Amino acid sequence: MMMDKAAVLRLGDVVDAITPSDRVVIYNAAKQVVYRGYAATALHSGIDSNRKVKRFGLGMETYRATEKMWDWEKTEKLPEQIPVEQFSEYKVEQLKHILYIRIELENEFAR
Repeated sequence: MMMDKAAVLRLGDVVDAITPSDRVVIYNAAKQVVYRGYAATALHSGIDSNRKVKRFGLGMETYRATEKMWDWEKTEKLPEQIPVEQFSEYKVEQLKHILYIRIELENEFAR
């Protein structure tokens, strides 16, 4: 998405524009996960919808398959992601990929 330098994209605008059932991961300026869940509840997580968005796009993480990959209701740390160099060590059915919309917020203290 191309943006005019003068245009400011806000978190509420991005969340409103995506499908409520989309998986979303929101990172603060320090690259820490502040929300992991569905778009439908992203703005109910306590993050100010007026926060400026630095960038957004698709994200994908690959994990060794387990019985329960991820509970999207929680924001706890995911299992260890597998580096792409190690993909050949696993059979295809042993790997799971999680696709999500990645939203990075601007530093709220920057002027």
